Amino acid sequence: MKKKLYLLRAVKLIAFALAVILTTYLLQFFLLKRIDNNTMRMEAFYLEDKDTLDAVVIGASDVYAGYSAAYAYENYGITSYPYATQASPANIVLPQIKEVIKHQHPKMVVVEINSFLYKDSELPNEASQRMFADNVPRDEIWRDYLADAVPEEKQLEYYLPIVKYHSSWTDYPWKIKFLKAEMGLKQLGYSRFRGYKTVANEFHPDAKTYNDRLPDDDHSDPMGAAGQRYLIQTLDYLKENNIKNVLFVRFPHIVRAEAFARFRRTNEAGKIIESYGYDFINLEKYSDEYGFVNDKDYYNWDHLNIYGSEKLTEIMCKKLTQDYGVTPAQLTDAEKKSWEDSVNYYHMIYNYSQEMIKRRLKLGKVDDGGTTVSEDAKSIETIEKYARNHPDAGKYKVILPEDQEEATVDNSVID
Repeated sequence: MKKKLYLLRAVKLIAFALAVILTTYLLQFFLLKRIDNNTMRMEAFYLEDKDTLDAVVIGASDVYAGYSAAYAYENYGITSYPYATQASPANIVLPQIKEVIKHQHPKMVVVEINSFLYKDSELPNEASQRMFADNVPRDEIWRDYLADAVPEEKQLEYYLPIVKYHSSWTDYPWKIKFLKAEMGLKQLGYSRFRGYKTVANEFHPDAKTYNDRLPDDDHSDPMGAAGQRYLIQTLDYLKENNIKNVLFVRFPHIVRAEAFARFRRTNEAGKIIESYGYDFINLEKYSDEYGFVNDKDYYNWDHLNIYGSEKLTEIMCKKLTQDYGVTPAQLTDAEKKSWEDSVNYYHMIYNYSQEMIKRRLKLGKVDDGGTTVSEDAKSIETIEKYARNHPDAGKYKVILPEDQEEATVDNSVID
């Protein structure tokens, strides 16, 4: 009798433990976790069919705001993705490269070098590290990253994110717009935005800029100790493993007085990169020559707007296809359809952003502001609503989700 009682208690304890484990799993992977555009972008990368990306662009916010994978596909036929998170620190670049090569084997990996340019006094914080670490597979690459970047006593929070985010329920209902979009993304099986995010704004600098002086300035300032160490570590790994298909790039920014030292650290980083035999393209140094206009192509000091991102993507695609021989992958009909869907949504983003910029300009608003368009439920609903009434009929045909009616042409202005 006692044996049956003990057995029953044991079964109940095991059932209770399993219930706790299952509940914890569900909470930390679906509700009580960090979720924003960085989460969506990283998760969507791993939804891409294996070995279907021709190029992957690694970096921070200037990558996902400056490079449009949908534009690249529509105009050059190449499939690509911005494997990027906000304020990306130097110590995640090598893990990013390893993850990209492990999951996709792209013809070219492009590394935007902003992560290496921080001074030691301005290194990104824990939140920046988590935007990468919380959203990638728990594999050997991830464990090596934790061992290098996170004190041992803090690592439990990475293995069990609910320890860190247990109080994130207070983010609701605001966070529902991302949770809803994330669920839709996983159901769809790909990112409609292909990781792209923009702000509908045309920024006009209100301080002296130095872009016109940069082509003639080859002076180098020392890099931060951490940035230089991780840059060299990354280059050593690439050389030792005979990984040649990596291109280093500096994307354009509006350079003001306080950013001039960063530009000169870029010159130093470029010399180190080239000393290892890798190409470095400094689009920031020659931004004027490449056609970037400070009063037209940016939404703030450091990020390109919708106009600037088309210029940048055009430049990068020409270099990838003409200079580095990147050719389109063979895709299935379903994969082609998914990319055509992303192209369609990119046009919606473009038209909506263009209209919002025009409205701000009419009001004389040229400061650091504007409407954010990211792959959250609210943004998706907004651009779809705008597309119903304002399709660019001469450029493309708006195709809305199957449960909605096809858009009709109406060139009136929405109040």
